[in-house]
Amino acid sequence: MIVESVFYHSLVGDLGGRRGGSLLAPARPPAAVPRIEGVGDALAQTLALLRRRVDEAHEVIDTVLAGTPGGFPRVPPAPAERRALTEHAHTLLHTYLDRFMGMVFNGEESVRLPVGGKRLKKVSRRLHDAVEECAAAYAPVTDLAGVLAQEHPGFAAATYERVSAALLVLAAWDASHTGPTGELTGSLLRSVERDGRIRLGLFVCPPVDFTRIDGERPETYLRDHMHGSVLSRLAGRLRELFLGLADAGVEVELRTLIGDTDEDDYLWYGVPAPAHLDRVALDARREALVTTVARYLTEEVPGARGPRPRVFRGAALTVQRLSATAPSTECRNVYESVLADPAAHFDRRDVDAEMAIMRGLWEPGSYYEGLPEPDDATLAAIVVRKFATYAMQGRLLRELEPDLVLVQTERPPLLRSRMLNAGWDGTGRSPLPTVEFFAPEDR
Repeated sequence: MIVESVFYHSLVGDLGGRRGGSLLAPARPPAAVPRIEGVGDALAQTLALLRRRVDEAHEVIDTVLAGTPGGFPRVPPAPAERRALTEHAHTLLHTYLDRFMGMVFNGEESVRLPVGGKRLKKVSRRLHDAVEECAAAYAPVTDLAGVLAQEHPGFAAATYERVSAALLVLAAWDASHTGPTGELTGSLLRSVERDGRIRLGLFVCPPVDFTRIDGERPETYLRDHMHGSVLSRLAGRLRELFLGLADAGVEVELRTLIGDTDEDDYLWYGVPAPAHLDRVALDARREALVTTVARYLTEEVPGARGPRPRVFRGAALTVQRLSATAPSTECRNVYESVLADPAAHFDRRDVDAEMAIMRGLWEPGSYYEGLPEPDDATLAAIVVRKFATYAMQGRLLRELEPDLVLVQTERPPLLRSRMLNAGWDGTGRSPLPTVEFFAPEDR
């Protein structure tokens, strides 16, 4: 355990006397993406209404054509894609319903059809209104797609539309209330163009109970269920994000990383692990946690409109543990670089802020309850290693998925952003694209 007070004072003094990196995120361009609350649900509802009205029109048209000899082309099936469905609705109106009404309401030359004029008018009006409502709901998507085509040329029209829908949902959910960076938009465009879906990332804190650490089986501090975990407290708002994207027709690939290396990367350096900790048994629990997290994210829970996923629905889910992911040489170099010269990346305010946060984790009922509380010097050393760990993980994330957008669920978000992006200092790379669960802290 590091207890020399000279370490803390030399570290904090050095950080306070230098610029310390000042990794505040660069100013973003003016937001081109409007914040429309509930945009995904609105898109889904208007599109579902249009589909119902198209089905209704098909039923009427099929009835008329079954009793009317010739003169009309065969009715094509309704397409699934929104733009094609809209064109199909126009075809139903102009090629069939309008002509049917012209035949029924034609004075002395009126023709009696298997469907009466009143029913034809009602179906035609409802289909026309559904087309108009759908167009109005999707107008922000269409407008933003045009902007993206100008700012990021070279992608398919369908890519611009899907990414526009994704950006609208992300903007409505993002607690930072800032517009998307060019890097975030570019990542989404490349992912959709290449694979038809966006890539999102999520770090998950493992469920722990450190009051078990001094028992006969200290490895059981790592729990085998997610109930009462940090993730369980975030699940509701995360579900809103993924349901909103699904409602908007945006396919998502979610890479979930279990942050199960924190003890080895920084905590045990100041609060030593029990001598009798069974590392093999602990690793087995870590591996089992992968399945536990995947099941927890995707299991169906009751909802007002029927069963819904606890967090995420879809086959494109990857859950992996950081303890089984070997960092590259570059990642390890980032870790060592921050340890060697933390002041090159962080300033005294960062250290003080993180020390205050971590100190609170030793309060009764909090994350580290059951572990001995470190003194200031030891905690400062732990914090520096934590900074190094996050910098390494930020680089690892970019190496695993270059076009991934992180759903950042830790606070304070601005400090966490600086920690994750420290590994890219001086490399010419832009910050890791994120959407924020929490509003930014004052800086």
